[in-house]
Amino acid sequence: MRTLKAIILTNSPVNESEQELLIHTKITKFAINFHVPELKPDFRITSDYYIIGALLGFCSEKIITTREWVPNERLIYAGHIPFKGSTLVALVDYLISENYKEILIIGNNTVHEKFFQDRINKEIKQDLEQNSDVKIYQYSHGNFNLPCLSVEEFIKE
Repeated sequence: MRTLKAIILTNSPVNESEQELLIHTKITKFAINFHVPELKPDFRITSDYYIIGALLGFCSEKIITTREWVPNERLIYAGHIPFKGSTLVALVDYLISENYKEILIIGNNTVHEKFFQDRINKEIKQDLEQNSDVKIYQYSHGNFNLPCLSVEEFIKE
């Protein structure tokens, strides 16, 4: 049985060769909010209920929402995922609940202030402690307390 793998796309820059790998990979890609339509995500997630309508008009992907159910065939309601203040953390929780075992975050956790970066790291650390069979990587050196794995390495494994 193959390990379920996922790539989380944020607004972090990737170089041209990484872009090509991400666009053409068969690994499922999840974008946060409006980020990186050019990388052709398979799904989007939002924890902000006021963004749902805008996303429905902005993109064609299915949208995962943790906050509010709005009847629409493109929405996946993940109401079983508690919102912990970060859409990224909500997505990690959702992926774990869906049995993804390897996750690559295309992000560096530098968008928010230090206290929020620390909160995100704490939540991801707790997820890993509670799910020892899950591996989460960051694609480049950033503010996550996660091992680095390049896009190429993650896609090849």
